[in-house]
Amino acid sequence: MISLSGPTEGQPGYFDGERFHNQALFRGHGFLDFLKWKLLFGGTQWPAWIESEPQRVPEQRVTGDRLSVTFINHSTVLIQYQGINILTDPIWNHRASPLTILGPKRVRRPGVTLDDLPPIDLVLISHNHYDHLDIETLKSLAERCSPIVVTGRGNTFVLREAGLQTIQELDWWESFRHQALDIVFTPTQHFSGRGLFDRQKSLWGGFVMASPAGHVYFSGDTGVGPHHAQLRARFNEFRVAFLPIGAYEPRWFMKSAHMNPAEAVEAHQLLNAKVSIGIHFGTFANLTDEGIEQPLKDLAEALAKAEVDPGRFVTLGFGETRKDL
Repeated sequence: MISLSGPTEGQPGYFDGERFHNQALFRGHGFLDFLKWKLLFGGTQWPAWIESEPQRVPEQRVTGDRLSVTFINHSTVLIQYQGINILTDPIWNHRASPLTILGPKRVRRPGVTLDDLPPIDLVLISHNHYDHLDIETLKSLAERCSPIVVTGRGNTFVLREAGLQTIQELDWWESFRHQALDIVFTPTQHFSGRGLFDRQKSLWGGFVMASPAGHVYFSGDTGVGPHHAQLRARFNEFRVAFLPIGAYEPRWFMKSAHMNPAEAVEAHQLLNAKVSIGIHFGTFANLTDEGIEQPLKDLAEALAKAEVDPGRFVTLGFGETRKDL
């Protein structure tokens, strides 16, 4: 049985009637700053292509309190929990871009093919940037299994382009009940927009998959903000937290909206996560300036500096599954 939470009465404090806003001061960058970055700062060269080892096909279902997670690529994770198959920010496209010949290009295959996915019940869309809301991938999912899509306010119009029929928009801290899980949409420090004129007109955020057997947190993109402490206050601890560790250079341009690995380690500690898993790295060239291996190196250094057990904050191979969480 599916139940939908009702809309928030009135307008939330982070919405001014036209655009959404972050909780904390957010230093955004306009098109001129973007041009300055791209024209004056040279990023590290990525390999053109990386061959990856074939992975096992995920299970069809994982029942009871067992938790299985499979890292597919970028911010796409298959979460199998309480008999529900959940996919986050799915992208199988060859570019994270509205254009087929320009924009960040894939350098490796997704860790699981679309054909090898189990039936997907829920798709969680954190925000509408092209590397997180990919229309072609969503069209394929709509044709295969017609999943329920849960996302922030203002994204339904775009999602209808993919042929998706069941879409649940949420405000921050609003929840959606699906079988044994409460899906809670939570604040992050980021922004939205797919063009020049729709910036911050849809809501961005993360998700908590809340269960008495342990809460699972998927961050989506975020910079440092008050939301990590708020999450700790509301949920106490997390069985698993998926935190972004890539797309953070140059800092003058990225800091407000993207944590670096050291900040991700701080978030892991603030959240009181039993295990955190790094995502949002190693998939699309020219998305930002750091090299393909830099997030992994910086994460290892940050864990050592913070004296955090490296087994508590890990990364998975593309297509790798963890069932011991």
